[in-house]
Amino acid sequence: MSRNKRQVFRQQLDVPLTARMRVVKKGMQDEPEFNHKIYIHDIGLEGIGFSVDTEVPMHTDVEFSIKLNDEPFQIRGEVVWGKLNDPNDPNTRESHIFGVKFYLQTDKESSLIFQEVNRFAIQRHRRKQEIREMMKERLKKQAEG
Repeated sequence: MSRNKRQVFRQQLDVPLTARMRVVKKGMQDEPEFNHKIYIHDIGLEGIGFSVDTEVPMHTDVEFSIKLNDEPFQIRGEVVWGKLNDPNDPNTRESHIFGVKFYLQTDKESSLIFQEVNRFAIQRHRRKQEIREMMKERLKKQAEG
């Protein structure tokens, strides 16, 4: 059964998260380094949406080095969609945008992604609340003084 992507939890990022990517070539030696800087625009339990300044063919295997919640981890996936960015779109940073579906082979991997993405979402929510409270306090002081 195919899942609608809107049914899967995804954390939209107001400020893209930077990470590193490398291309994994089947039957050939992998690129030795995570040599492509990417900007993650959304992350979910099954994959990510990111922009990068290089073309990545459809169905290419890629591996990411991501630091989420101060925890570095690496995860592989497959490019399932891609397009050129609109140069006038302020929400993207690079020339191409792609979607990747993670290869989650064990319950342990799925659980790790679930925990880290949820923890990330909670921390972002708390930080936004802190900023709102700080701004309210600042405006209140300006109005009084």
